[in-house]
Formats: sequence, C-alpha cells, structure tokens
Amino acid sequence: MNYETILYETSPDGVATITLNRPDRLNAFNHKMGEEFKDAWDRVKRDRDVRAVVLRAAGDRAFSSGADVKEGGWADKTLPPFDWEDPGPSLGPKQNAVWKPVICAVHGIAAAGAFYWLNEADIIICSEDAQFFDPHVTFGMVSAVEPTGMLGRIPLGEIMRMILLGNDERISAQTALRISLVSEVTSRELLWDRAHELAAIIAVKPAAATQGSVKAVWEARDLPPSVAVKVALTYTQLGNPLGEAEVDRWSVPKAKWHLR
Repeated sequence: MNYETILYETSPDGVATITLNRPDRLNAFNHKMGEEFKDAWDRVKRDRDVRAVVLRAAGDRAFSSGADVKEGGWADKTLPPFDWEDPGPSLGPKQNAVWKPVICAVHGIAAAGAFYWLNEADIIICSEDAQFFDPHVTFGMVSAVEPTGMLGRIPLGEIMRMILLGNDERISAQTALRISLVSEVTSRELLWDRAHELAAIIAVKPAAATQGSVKAVWEARDLPPSVAVKVALTYTQLGNPLGEAEVDRWSVPKAKWHLR
C-alpha cells in the first residue's frame, strides 16, 4: 500500500518508525489513515526484522487533534448510532495484535482521539511543549472510549478532571510526567532521537522476551489479579526457552546503565 496520511520506514537497528503525516490538519485521523494504520501494523507484525516501533507526528503544532471533524469525524451519521464503528481497531497496535514494543513521541497538542494511540503505547515520552486535553464534553459530547482506555495508566481523579474540564484546562508536559501519563520529558529538538534511542535499546533484546512481556502484561489488564498471575506463568514457560536460547547470560556485557 502507498501511504497518503502516514510515513513508514525501517532502520537496520530493528526499529520501525510510523509518522502521522497530516500536519495541515493537526494530524487528525480520518478513515484513510485508519486503513493505512491497519496495513502498517500488519507490516510491523509480519516483519521479523522489526523488533520495536516509534510512533511520532510531523509538523510543529500537534501530535494529533483526534478525529478530523471537518471530514465529519469518524462516525457515519447516515447510519443508526448503534452501527457506528470505533476507530480503535484501526488505529491501535494492541487491537491489531501487535506485541512489539511501541514508543510514542508526543509534541504539541495531543487531544481527544489522539489517546487511541497513547492508550496502547508501551512507553510515552514527550517534548516540553506537549499539551494533553479532551474537548468532548465542551462540545456536548460524551467522553467515554478514550478515558476508559486510560484506566490503569493514570489515576482516576486525573482522568475525570481532564474530561470534565474539557477545553478549559490542558495538561502540561511536567504534569503529564507527574501523573505518569509520560515517563520522560525532553526538548523538541531531541524528542525523535530519544524515542529512537529507547526503541533501539529494546530492539537488541530477544524478541521472544520483549513481545512475551508486552503481551503478558497487556492481557493481564483484562483478568482478575489471581488469574492474571497464573496466566503470566505460562508466558515464561513458553517464552523463556526461546529468549534464553538467544542469550548467553554469563557472557552478556555489563550495561552502561543510568538512573532515571
């Protein structure tokens, strides 16, 4: 598929980079972008040379403003409301069964439907100019899917404050760090390089170990704690023999670690 709304590239270090590429529309998504993301996630899943993904956005103003309302949003208003489809199965990596780690690099505005990507990222970092908010309630719309996806990522009180204040308050990069929406804040100039650096560090690790870890943790979110722990054991039983076969733990060089 030739992409019109995103850019897709891979590098020799095992990292695939997907760039939202509608900067003139604040990288708002439309149905075309949904189709292209489904294809891109399938490419990620099938390419054995890809071991980690960076998701970022073109332009200076926004990571994404959500659905493109000038194109009518996502829902087909000509259909009965219960026939409307959710964008998540098109946009999100986890709903496309991609268990390769995804690092999301956010700059500028990240609003409303942008959380479809944030909610399914494994690591989110942002630049100092990042601003997060959800305008649905301001425009008389129920905010439900995006905030529900945030449960378990940030505290409930922060979710409720964001959706109920709508356009009247934005979450800064430093507040996003404090509430664990992001795990790191950097400069705009270094954002893309830092996201790629993190992805490349992950990409050299055995794929069975990284993907098994991602899948185990994300699937545990849907299970009662005691069941989740029992299911998690099966991932170690299946994944460890594969991953350990790629590593001689006694000859692994010491990492040049740093404190975060």
